[in-house]
Amino acid sequence: MHILMYHLVDDAVTDPMSVPLNRFRAQMQLLAEQYTVLTETDLHRMLTAGMQPPARSVLLTFDDGYTNTITTVLPVLEQHGLPAVMAVCGGYLTTDLPRSTPHVVEQMADLVGVRRWLASGRTVAAHGYTHQRLTTATDLGLAWQVLGDRETLTELLGDPPTTFVYPYGAYDLRVQRVVARVYPLAMTTDEHHRVDIGHPYSLPRIQVDPSWSLPAFQAALDADTDPATAQHNARRVDTAAGRTTGVLR
Repeated sequence: MHILMYHLVDDAVTDPMSVPLNRFRAQMQLLAEQYTVLTETDLHRMLTAGMQPPARSVLLTFDDGYTNTITTVLPVLEQHGLPAVMAVCGGYLTTDLPRSTPHVVEQMADLVGVRRWLASGRTVAAHGYTHQRLTTATDLGLAWQVLGDRETLTELLGDPPTTFVYPYGAYDLRVQRVVARVYPLAMTTDEHHRVDIGHPYSLPRIQVDPSWSLPAFQAALDADTDPATAQHNARRVDTAAGRTTGVLR
């Protein structure tokens, strides 16, 4: 199994975190035709049962809660009937939304947009109240970023989130202990170990590179390995085919 991490899908943004729309569409079609795309609920059930996910299975995640995730990503997912998880910061849905954020673009989904995502049958994970790096937070700040965020999302959306996504992928034992008080699992960006239900508070994800060809994307998924090796496999396929590694539109 692999957990895929996306941020933006936007032709107007050239950035390592922004995948071109035509490539994203091709990737979603491939997943719909050849892979098992899991729901967040599927992952939780496997955790509860102590079962490892099946081979050739994928979970889709979209970080930060951009407006773009609602306006561009969601229609493609709906076209192919694919489930997905959007990681949202509770503070971004309130008057605590900072004037400037650390993200690629500043256009974040509002409460109406997030509710539209949920109404489509997809799910929301918690991503920290204001996307602070938790390993540098004070104990009080850490508690608010994790526990306060959960309270806020529950109040606004009606149900508590059941998955936590570490901002920046940053965590340590102190952070894990706080997260474990209210969440059964958490996702990171750690690239050096496989998805293992036996380690539910450090589930790694593959960041999808915007330059990958479709064969490279498939090569990243087809090896039952850690994200770093999966990314290496993708680069190797494009290099062997003489494709460049820059962001192509």
